[in-house]
Amino acid sequence: MDTRSDLQMSGIGRSQGGSYSHVRLDGMSKINGDTDCISLDSNGTMTIDGALQSESVSINGTAKVEGGLNTNRMTLDGVLTIKEHAVCNELLTVNGRLSIGRGLDGEKIEIFGSLKTRNDVQCEVMSVHGGFNIDGLLNAGFIDIKLNMPCRVQEIGGENITVRRLKKFSVIEQFVPVLSAKLQAHTIEGDEINLEYTEAEIVRGNDIRIGRGCKIGRVEYKNQLLRDDDASIGAVHQI
Repeated sequence: MDTRSDLQMSGIGRSQGGSYSHVRLDGMSKINGDTDCISLDSNGTMTIDGALQSESVSINGTAKVEGGLNTNRMTLDGVLTIKEHAVCNELLTVNGRLSIGRGLDGEKIEIFGSLKTRNDVQCEVMSVHGGFNIDGLLNAGFIDIKLNMPCRVQEIGGENITVRRLKKFSVIEQFVPVLSAKLQAHTIEGDEINLEYTEAEIVRGNDIRIGRGCKIGRVEYKNQLLRDDDASIGAVHQI
């Protein structure tokens, strides 16, 4: 029989890690040690000096997890730093800024703010309305990127990949290109690929559309290639 108790802290609080039922933190809180709970709700500033495992996580404010994180559902409205690997089995929604020291595995990932990882991101569905910086591979079945911020990744692999820009070109982007809302990648590979405002060395797939604002070094396609007059492509090969 599960005899877990709830953990609640308000103001400035400190507690030991362990197994809990529901964790509610309001204010400045620190938990020393690995924490296993059914739900965690943090409002304010939270530090967990260890790993966190919870069925659901809600963070509003600033938080740091010194170990890894494993959850089914997480909503971030603020800033979260995870030092190790992160797993979100069902739905991850990032409305603020998420930084992960290693990689991220999930089912569905929604990025309305920004995501930074030191390793790969693997999921079934990746929906981006903000920006990301992935120091590895982004691998997903369905990838939909609506560019509002700079996006950078080493490689992208997926079945259906779409990259579009929602906002108009701003004056500041003309003088500070690093702030430009575009995707930068070395390799993009998928079945159906539709790109805008993308810079890549290699794009490889079955059906490919290279739209406006793209600079691609080499395109390798199997069935069909469509290109915008504004797109720049170095070499084209049908495979």
